[in-house]
Amino acid sequence: MFGFVRPLRGELKVREWERFQSVYCGLCHTTRRHYGLMQTVMLSYDCTYLALVLDALEPDGGGNCKKRCIMHPLRRRNCACESAGMLRAAAVSVILTWHKLQDTIADERGWKRFGAKLLGLFLRRGYRKAARDLPGFDRSTHTELLRLGELEQQKTASLDRPADAFAGILRAAVAGYGTQGRVLEEMFYHTGRWIYLIDACDDIAEDFQSGSYNPVILRWGLEQPSLEPVKQEMNHTLMQSLAASYHAYVLLQLYRDTGIIENILCQGLPEVTRQVLDGTFLNNGGKNRHGSI
Repeated sequence: MFGFVRPLRGELKVREWERFQSVYCGLCHTTRRHYGLMQTVMLSYDCTYLALVLDALEPDGGGNCKKRCIMHPLRRRNCACESAGMLRAAAVSVILTWHKLQDTIADERGWKRFGAKLLGLFLRRGYRKAARDLPGFDRSTHTELLRLGELEQQKTASLDRPADAFAGILRAAVAGYGTQGRVLEEMFYHTGRWIYLIDACDDIAEDFQSGSYNPVILRWGLEQPSLEPVKQEMNHTLMQSLAASYHAYVLLQLYRDTGIIENILCQGLPEVTRQVLDGTFLNNGGKNRHGSI
């Protein structure tokens, strides 16, 4: 995941922000308990969003407890109780981290490649357990990343084809989950499409300089590292994805946390869209501040 999925904190009630933080802490504790301490280093708000949505589908979810951790050893903090949704999100986080690591090993050279290999030694055991817990998602992630890699090698000048491959990964993350699995698949498919495209927009300057594959550059034939010529068009396609995700969301039957989820969908993600397209995203909270990969 990439660290773009976040609430607009200023529009949340205090209790809603505390609840969101407790889900983050709960996901961290769940990941550590089932897959190892090292896996929590890569935890992101993106998977916190997944945990929040899945937990909201459970009639018996929403419980809180107090726990200590390495980051807060002296004072116990509010922590969402472990649930089926939390377990699913933890396994998804571990599997995504592993495949991202393998992608780094394949693409990078020098110290970056060495560092990824070294980190892989510590994460392998947790990944294998997560792959046993969610074998279908692990296979789907591998398949879609291979498809995405082929499109990148072909320098495909399309927004939809690579975005579809990445979106398929998030769709697989919720495939078959409970009685509302089909709606969840639609919701997270479009969220995944938005994540891929917003990441491509955010990487314009870096990819332009390095010559790395970027579908936005190729689709519009950009001759300079700026989104200004295509800002309106990209805003349109990004907001279409968010609208489709929201239209699926309203079909879900949730037991709690609708205020937080709607804040993320209707305020947090549009605000990230605005910041990335304006070139101010790094100056407004920054990226990779919560272990996103």
